[in-house]
Amino acid sequence: MGTDNRAKILNLAVAAIDEGGEAALRVNHIVDEVGIGQPVLYHYFGNREGLVVAAQIERFTRQTQTDIAQIGRAVAQCSTSEELRYALRITWSRSLAQRSESRWRRISVIGSAYARPELVAAVMQAQDEIVGLLTEILEPCRVRGLLRQDIDLPSTIAWHHSLLIGRIFMEHGQRLADPAEWDRLTLEALERAFFED
Repeated sequence: MGTDNRAKILNLAVAAIDEGGEAALRVNHIVDEVGIGQPVLYHYFGNREGLVVAAQIERFTRQTQTDIAQIGRAVAQCSTSEELRYALRITWSRSLAQRSESRWRRISVIGSAYARPELVAAVMQAQDEIVGLLTEILEPCRVRGLLRQDIDLPSTIAWHHSLLIGRIFMEHGQRLADPAEWDRLTLEALERAFFED
């Protein structure tokens, strides 16, 4: 029951921030919605700020966790470099085409971390976990010769991740550049970074 309450609280906090920003997160509303007292919420999260940090990190990682699981399943089915290249290209293309909201959410979390050391530390830890999980998935491919042998996977994955998040500037502000050309250049750069030509 306790884990269920924690998950309910966190989901409501995420929904509140998604809908109206951190100011929309109302502890009284959440405890009423879950049917618990404030001491239970504070037991899990310490205080409102602890809940905000937990909700922001959930916002930062939720879609990525789903994507990493899908990448792991796709990569596990690849036995040749061409199959892996195809699987990753599909994954990268989907990320470019379908993750605008997720990118926007992640950028807002990073912005919210300004002058909040606890949230900065949590974002850095989450980012390290993302890079670590993707490295674990792709390292066996590198060992088997399906990826470039000289690749520094953690650095390349961190770069790749930053590049995909950076598409937000194309989606929310850049009016002179062509998004299709940006995507083509991105996919070309990713393939060159991960694969031998």
